[in-house]
Amino acid sequence: MKHTDMVQGNLFLNAEPFEYKYDYTRLKTQRSKIFAYMSGEQWRTLSEISTAVNAPEASASAALRDFRKLKYGSHTVDRRIRGDRVKGLWEYRLLINKDNTSL
Repeated sequence: MKHTDMVQGNLFLNAEPFEYKYDYTRLKTQRSKIFAYMSGEQWRTLSEISTAVNAPEASASAALRDFRKLKYGSHTVDRRIRGDRVKGLWEYRLLINKDNTSL
């Protein structure tokens, strides 16, 4: 099968992508660590976040997106280029919504 013939459903033939009893606590703890690390309003790259909280960069990126959602507090996540624009390295900072600090 060529990769162009593959659909997302084929990626998880043996398991559901998310199972509450296995994944919820791990992901909630990971998100909490990322939130705590980013709470200082300092600019950080995904690599820096990943290294600090021992989580994949994709998980750090997903958590940052989550923090913008009402469910996770409607916080502000700013981003900007770090260094040379050609290199495409982004950095992020979390500005906490003081009216809602839920995760």
